[in-house]
This record gives sequence, structure tokens and C-alpha cells, in this order.
Amino acid sequence: RVGTREDGVRRFVVTSQEIVDNRVRLRGSEFHHLKHVLRLEVGAAVELHDERGTTHRGVIRGISHDAAEIALTHAAPAEQHGFRLTLAQSVLKRPAMDLVMEKAAELGVHEIVPFVSERTVARIPPEKRPERTARWQRIAQAAAKQSGNPPPTIRPPVSLSEALGVAPENARKIFFWEGENALHLKQFARTDPDCRSLYVMVGSEGGFAAHEVEAARRAGFVSVSLGGSVLRAETASLAAVSVCRFLWGAVRFPPLPRAGRVPSIPPSLRTGRETKTPHG
Repeated sequence: RVGTREDGVRRFVVTSQEIVDNRVRLRGSEFHHLKHVLRLEVGAAVELHDERGTTHRGVIRGISHDAAEIALTHAAPAEQHGFRLTLAQSVLKRPAMDLVMEKAAELGVHEIVPFVSERTVARIPPEKRPERTARWQRIAQAAAKQSGNPPPTIRPPVSLSEALGVAPENARKIFFWEGENALHLKQFARTDPDCRSLYVMVGSEGGFAAHEVEAARRAGFVSVSLGGSVLRAETASLAAVSVCRFLWGAVRFPPLPRAGRVPSIPPSLRTGRETKTPHG
């Protein structure tokens, strides 16, 4: 269920500025959801997530016509040494871009940088960019509640040259390019298995122009392939994010085997796979 922990405690999104003296007045759409959709009452336990990744536990102390008063009882700061993933996404047509925002938030992306490149089809007039950014933030917040991740920061759309220059300090920087034939993401992962910050750039429906590829490389980006399949832009983004989270995320898997070696399957995992006749 959306915004619900396994123990039944409901999740809501707040900003750190709304927290004053260990109390929060929940307003707006989050309050509407609490009061009119979930019909929570005074005394109910809730969980709040802010933009810094801090998780706050609290109890509803009062409900009025326009706000809920919540007393905070515990705060758990975000993991400071985890894997940080930033997605720079060329602006796509609205349904596809909305999907990327939603699923990237569910998958735990920390920041999303929309940008406009030469082959970007969906052009957003400057006067509409604040409205579109606010829409994306609402979509991401709702998705983050479902997954339990802190909502990602979403920047207003910028140019490609600006997007190339805003990577977090010390982050590894890669861009997915359909023309890359030499370096696969799996191979790149072997060069830095302990990467703690990654800035991933994905192009528009038409991909990157040749001069944009060169500009990215001059800015320190490495071109990487997702494989031989031709993917839609939104599919490429979500595949890239999912694989990066698998390779470097909080759940640490055994390192990838070296080329030519096939890991053995433990006997405990072989049961049920033996070939049997229809009569056993």
C-alpha cells in the first residue's frame, strides 16, 4: 500500500523547515491525505521523511480543519556513507518524463537533473519550467513515500553544458551512449567496485549528437553501453538506475566473477531443479 510501512505506520513527506521544536504542522496535500483519505485520528503513529533523508517518527497530537499537529519522538539521520546516485535526464515527452521521475524516486535516486540537449523533442518554455518542476517533485514525493526512500531533489531544467558541470564533488561520471561499443556498464563497475557517488547521464529520444559526446568526455564523463538492444529513452534511464543500484547500492552483493569463470551453485539452491519423469 502507498505510504505504509510493514508495521502499518503511515508515511508522509515534510521539509526540514517545517520541523520546529520537535513538532510539525502537516498541511496541504499531505494533510488532506492524512485526514480525508486515511482518516487517521489523534494518537496515531506516523513516519515523516524530509529532503535530507532523515526519517522522523511521531504521534498525531491534534487535528484541525487545515492542519495536523505532530509531536516527533525519534529521528534517524540518513546513512552518510551509502551509495549516492544522481540522474541527469534529458527532458522527455510528458508521460515518459513523469514515469522516469516516479520510478527513479522509487529506486532511490538522490537527485534528478533534467536537461535540454540538441535532440530534445519536448521543449519547455522558460515561464512554464517552475510549474513543471513542481509537478515532477509531487510525482517523486508520492513515489518516495511508497518505497520508503527520501524524496529526491529535482532541479529545474538546465542546458546540457550546465548539466555537465553540476555533478557532486568526487562523483564518478558516466553517460549512456548508443555508439559506445567498447565499454559495458558491467566492465565499468569492475574498475571501481566501491564507488560511493555516481552521476549518470541519459539522453533524449534521439540520443546525443556527436559534439555533445565530445563535450561530455572533455568534462570528465565516460561513455558506457547498456548492451546491444535499442531502448526507449525512459527504458534506458530506468534500466541504468536499476543496474547501478544493484551494483553499488546499500545491499552489497558478492563481486562479479572475472571473465571466463562461472560461480558454482550451492547444493542448497539446486533442489527442485532436477529433471524428473511425469511419474517422479
